[in-house]
Amino acid sequence: MDKRFIKLGAGVVAALLLLIIFASSYVQIPSGFIGVLTRFGKVIGERQPGVSWKAPFIESVTPMNVQVQKEQVDASAASKDLQTVTTTVALNYHLDHNQVSNVYVNLSADYVDRVISPDIQETTKAVIARYNAEELLSKRAEVADAMTKELIDKLQRRGIVVDQVSIVNFAFSSEFSQAIEQKQVAQQDAQRAQYTLQKAQLDAQANQAQQAALTPEILEQQAIAKWDGHLPSAVAGQGSIFNIPLNH
Repeated sequence: MDKRFIKLGAGVVAALLLLIIFASSYVQIPSGFIGVLTRFGKVIGERQPGVSWKAPFIESVTPMNVQVQKEQVDASAASKDLQTVTTTVALNYHLDHNQVSNVYVNLSADYVDRVISPDIQETTKAVIARYNAEELLSKRAEVADAMTKELIDKLQRRGIVVDQVSIVNFAFSSEFSQAIEQKQVAQQDAQRAQYTLQKAQLDAQANQAQQAALTPEILEQQAIAKWDGHLPSAVAGQGSIFNIPLNH
């Protein structure tokens, strides 16, 4: 084989090796992420967003998202009065910028499945069990606050900052939902009946007051206001109009 072809092939291989080494030394950290730098699996530092370099083959960088993220979980639990409640809970959170490496070491990059989702499930069941089913509806904000406090206690010590907890939905059994609907209809009917009764009482009081206020003088003034100015053609006896004698 021609030595020129051998040298050419060797040059191509060397160039490819250099390209591979260069490519493995270059890493791009996107905005909103912090890169955790490891050497043979051991954390040795962090890389900020932008272009970074690392030792080829022996070092690696795992980008960790430090932006606000959302995790939504459905959890079934029993209320205080033993009603089955399916609750959809949404958690907004972000990683503590100062504990990214600790999160990676202690929880790994799949911390959502390992920690966040199970903690939401556990917290939801614990809080729901403190309230009756109807209280869950009337005290929704209070329930969300209780969940927030428990999740803060569970997650922030692990480097996960809780931004907001919201209850997206409560779903009850069909029997309980029907009972709630019937109760609401009954309450509305009772309110309408109460309003009708109060209106009738007020109308009766107004009529009584009006009748009491109709003195002879007021009746005479009302008659004068309605008079068309014509005297009657015949008046019996010693008649009068508006206290004016008509017979002399």
